Amino acid sequence: MKCRAKNKAGQPCGAPAVGETDRCLMHSGKAAELGSKGGRRRSVFNPELPKDFAPPNSAADLRALLAESIIEIRSGKLDPKLANSISYLGIGFLRALEVSDIERRLAALEVQDHDGQCKPQTQN
Repeated sequence: MKCRAKNKAGQPCGAPAVGETDRCLMHSGKAAELGSKGGRRRSVFNPELPKDFAPPNSAADLRALLAESIIEIRSGKLDPKLANSISYLGIGFLRALEVSDIERRLAALEVQDHDGQCKPQTQN
């Protein structure tokens, strides 16, 4: 059955009727109620009270931060958009850790080569 209400242009709505009524969801008066439920669901997160935490210094620190973020998302304490940003930044952080580790190892090899402690092997 189609909705019997008229839209703003005065034309028949045409949307499917909900349940045993002759009105669609928007014209049945329940749209405002459903919209407020969505607002209440998202109102748990309070951007005025962000939790302080120490910056991660290692992959293990980042792992702990991400695990805590997952728990806070599921409990409604952390906005999923903020958690997505944390995750995205975490990827960059891990890449920076990897590059800095490679740079440190390369610098150590260069020092050893200059000191004569480590010589490259030659093939016969």
